[in-house]
Amino acid sequence: MKNFIFICSAIITFCTLVSCDNEHFIDDIYIKPQAKFMIDDKPFFQVFESVHFFNHGTGQKFTVWPGDASHIYGEKGSTGFACNTDGTFSYSYQEPGTYNAVWIASSIKANGDIVFSVDSVKIKVEATEGGLISFSLPRMARLSDYGSSFFYESYGQFIEKDRILCPIPYKLWPNYIRRAVGVKFQLGSTFAKLNWASEGGDVELVSESTAKVLRFDQSDQLQPQILKVITSSGKTDTYEVVAMVIPELTSFSIEGIEGVVSRDLSAFNKFKIQLQLPTDIDRTTLIPSFEVFKNDPNLLTSDKTVKVTVDGITQTSGITPVNFTTPITYVLTYTISGSEGYKYTYDTYYEITVN
Repeated sequence: MKNFIFICSAIITFCTLVSCDNEHFIDDIYIKPQAKFMIDDKPFFQVFESVHFFNHGTGQKFTVWPGDASHIYGEKGSTGFACNTDGTFSYSYQEPGTYNAVWIASSIKANGDIVFSVDSVKIKVEATEGGLISFSLPRMARLSDYGSSFFYESYGQFIEKDRILCPIPYKLWPNYIRRAVGVKFQLGSTFAKLNWASEGGDVELVSESTAKVLRFDQSDQLQPQILKVITSSGKTDTYEVVAMVIPELTSFSIEGIEGVVSRDLSAFNKFKIQLQLPTDIDRTTLIPSFEVFKNDPNLLTSDKTVKVTVDGITQTSGITPVNFTTPITYVLTYTISGSEGYKYTYDTYYEITVN
């Protein structure tokens, strides 16, 4: 019995010594936590931009509460994120705002107590980006060019970063252009809004809405319009957009014989004209008579002009002779004045063949 008691006492003593050794070991590796972290040195971050957290403190474990919904330190039901093993962490915020990001450093003592240290920083998130990426006038009118179900859509061309040209077939003038139209656009941020600066005040536009509110006509003429992209942070980017009628020869004749016009289905600004003249007419010095836009005074003004050229030489109806022994290309250049003296131009090409 004495031997049994001695053995049990020895075992207890051994376990006690081992436990003490473990406690001493844990105490030896214990690191007093000190929460200290840094983020990228920026006055604010964009929505969806990665914010990088860097550990500059001490501890055994580090956790981050970014401060957005469901990740608020101390709030019931919120959760934090464990950092990477190298003490780094990255996060992107989905909404603009100012967030209180909290960094927790922790260590465990030999007795099982967990010691915490807390650091925090305010992170400002904005949506200053969000400019106009694309802009068009969809389903303007049904055209028979490609079948009964074809609707023309004018895809805006960014002539400059803040200037947009929307080409429109002449056949849509004036019935479809001189009225309110719908719009389709894409912005660089879901938090930005697009407004039209109308005479009656700013009107918010909705992409592909059935409501048609944007107008280009004023006093029976098409005028450049102003669009404003406004971000949630209040930043405003301004764009000038023009609806430009594609120039067309509404008549073309030689020796009283009218040409037969056909359009290249690959584009609305490429045409062909065929003329059948008597064989005894000299084709080296023919003088065509032509008309653009039917000389419409609403499309041709002091600040809306059309220049007709052949090989860069200006052509005057009923005056300029042309050698038609081979097909000749006429170029119509329509020019419209914009703001600050800017000139918008659009070219149409006619390949003319005299047989």
